[in-house]
Amino acid sequence: MSLIWMLMFLFVSGPPPWEKSKLVEGRDFYRENCAVCHDIDIDKMHSRKLGPSLNHLFKNEKLPLSHGKPSRQYVVVRVKFGGALMPAFGKKLSDTQINTLIDYIESR
Repeated sequence: MSLIWMLMFLFVSGPPPWEKSKLVEGRDFYRENCAVCHDIDIDKMHSRKLGPSLNHLFKNEKLPLSHGKPSRQYVVVRVKFGGALMPAFGKKLSDTQINTLIDYIESR
């Protein structure tokens, strides 16, 4: 009976273990590929990095540079193909890895 209670506690107390590991994986992709140029814990007014802050990216009304409404599709294209100063990561990261990275950014 105690095993059942432990399993219920795990599922009630937070995200399922497999979901948390995906966010950890996304965080690792962010740290390896994005953190050099983009903040994620500091708002755009206080960021001192070259690229715009990704803090609350999908909760903002406008994207930092394009001023369009944030969308997952736009971010996927930017990550894959880059931008004016941003390098392309389409050859370095798979589609699955890019989506995991964006899931992490979206969770922030």
